[in-house]
Amino acid sequence: MSDEERKFLAAEIRYTSFRLDCLYRRQHKGDRSVLIRQKVERLEAVLAALQGHPGALGA
Repeated sequence: MSDEERKFLAAEIRYTSFRLDCLYRRQHKGDRSVLIRQKVERLEAVLAALQGHPGALGA
């Protein structure tokens, strides 16, 4: 993996983590909607795949 690819991957992980943190805050403030829960589940799977666990996307 080239340095540019590593930087891109690191940026994707940071951005996905940021989006998850925002959704976690909404849940903590009381938003228990199905849509938020589904978004969290999808982003958690994407983050796991980005971190080297591609099987997480199939779950």
